[in-house]
Amino acid sequence: MRRVLLICALVIGVAAALPAAASAASVRLVECVPGVDAAERSATFEARMHPARGSERMQVRFTLQVKERGLPGWRRVVAEGLERWETSYPEVRRYTYSKTVRNLSAPASYRTIVRFRWFDDAGDVVMRARDSSRACRQPDMRPDLEVTSIALLPRLEPGAARYEVALRNRGRTAAGPFSVALSVGAHALEPVALAGLPAGEDAAVSFTGPACRPGEPLTATADAPGTVEERDEDDNALVANCPL
Repeated sequence: MRRVLLICALVIGVAAALPAAASAASVRLVECVPGVDAAERSATFEARMHPARGSERMQVRFTLQVKERGLPGWRRVVAEGLERWETSYPEVRRYTYSKTVRNLSAPASYRTIVRFRWFDDAGDVVMRARDSSRACRQPDMRPDLEVTSIALLPRLEPGAARYEVALRNRGRTAAGPFSVALSVGAHALEPVALAGLPAGEDAAVSFTGPACRPGEPLTATADAPGTVEERDEDDNALVANCPL
C-alpha cells in the first residue's frame, strides 16, 4: 500500500519587473533528498512563469507522477495539496510557486507535470502552457546482507570441522548488529554475533562443529531473526552440500 504523501507549498513574491511582452513558463526539480526511512525522503519542485501579453493573473497546477520498478510508465499520485490551481496576485511580473512532497516510497522516481494559465482582467484565459520536471530518483537506501559462500577449513580432529561463512552488505547504508547462523544437517551451531557491517563491505565468520557427511546440507543464514531491516530479505541464506 502506498504511503500518504505530505505536501508543503511556498509562494515566492514579486520579482524585479520584466517587459510586459515577456512570456515564459517552466518547472524544475530544486531538491531531491533520499533516505533510509520514508519520512526522510522528499522532492521539491519549483514552477515559474512570467506574464503573457494582456494577462493580469497567472495560475499553476501541479500533478505528481511516479515510476516504479516492475510497473509500466508514469502513474499519477493522488495526494492532498496537489491538483489544484494556485493563483498569483494581480499584475505581478514573475510568479514562482514551490511544492515539496514528502514520505516518498522507494525505489521509485518522481516528477511533476505543471499546467500554466494566464488570465486577463475579465477573467478569460489568454494563454495555456505545460511543462514537466526532471525526475527525482529515490533509491532504496537500506542495507542488504547476503551470504556469498560457505567454505570447509582444514579439519581440527576426526569427527570435527571448521567452517567459514562469507557475507557482504550489498546495500547503500551500514547494517547494525546482527548474527550469523550455520547448520550442519539438522545440527545448528552456536550463532556468531557481529557488531555490524558497512555498506559495500565483506565479512567472514568461522564456526567449529561436527564434520559434515557427503551430501549433507550446510545452511548459513545472516540475520535469521530479522533484526536488520533490509532491501532484500531473500538473499540472507545459502545452502551448500558437503563436501564443499
